[in-house]
Amino acid sequence: MKTVDFNAHFNEPIAVALGFFDCIHLGHRALVRAAQAEAREICAKSALLTFKNDIGASLGQERQIYTFEERAVALERMGLDVLIAAQFDEEFKKLPAEEFFEYLIEHFNVKSIFVGQDYTFGAGGAGGVALLSLLCSERGIKLNVMPYERADGQKISTSQLKALVKCGNMQLLNALLGAPYMIKGRIVSNRRVGAKLGYPTANIDMSRNKLPPRDGIYATTITVDGKTYGGMTNIGDKPTFGDSEQTVETYIFDFNGDLYGKDALLEVYERTRDVRRFESPQALVEQLHKDESQIRQILKTIAGGNK
Repeated sequence: MKTVDFNAHFNEPIAVALGFFDCIHLGHRALVRAAQAEAREICAKSALLTFKNDIGASLGQERQIYTFEERAVALERMGLDVLIAAQFDEEFKKLPAEEFFEYLIEHFNVKSIFVGQDYTFGAGGAGGVALLSLLCSERGIKLNVMPYERADGQKISTSQLKALVKCGNMQLLNALLGAPYMIKGRIVSNRRVGAKLGYPTANIDMSRNKLPPRDGIYATTITVDGKTYGGMTNIGDKPTFGDSEQTVETYIFDFNGDLYGKDALLEVYERTRDVRRFESPQALVEQLHKDESQIRQILKTIAGGNK
């Protein structure tokens, strides 16, 4: 997958999906698949435009589900050809709908556009599907308006997915995402308390722009240097040791090595229990043994093999 800045020029013909894309859920996947099918038919590249910074922060909204880097992982796995990265700043925020469209087609060889029924664009979201249809017609660009993707009869929405993240319902969240929820970040140094207990952990530096899942213990897999391992992850604080810092720490099954400074991709499958304070480190270790046994079984069932 090639990443192209929105301000650059890309001359190859594209079939492009437009939208907010706070994450990549089933509705977004339907847009991408439709753009890919069209691209194959017209000998073009499939493309998607998204923001490389947190648009929610600029609008005073809640943090995003996925960072730009995480969306890129999901889209590359889908086989998208071109990811267009825009910066949502004051200039972009004030760009009228018609000017946004003109800028897009001046910089990119757009042959076909894919949007959802509720797509809006331009300053204040003033432009909608009706205006986009008119602009595309004037320029000879094919517009494809995709129906809502629904679950249990209801449209899949970002607010619905954010609620699932915040309550830690990973099974339903993953079903609506169409893939395991992910956290991408660098492994950084920590207090090494886990190592003293026989459970050394990899501490993943999660982006501050990302909406964190509910505190808890999770069944996860972690991919580092192209290799994937099963693991159990503590998201939250460590009350047994009086440590209130919020971290994402993973005990990696069947691994022995130094991962500090490496980039990791954590995929989250199921929340198994709350984070809680234990009366002693030994009591915590006894619980960790139970957690490991339970999570190994979960991963064997969900991910297969020893993950």
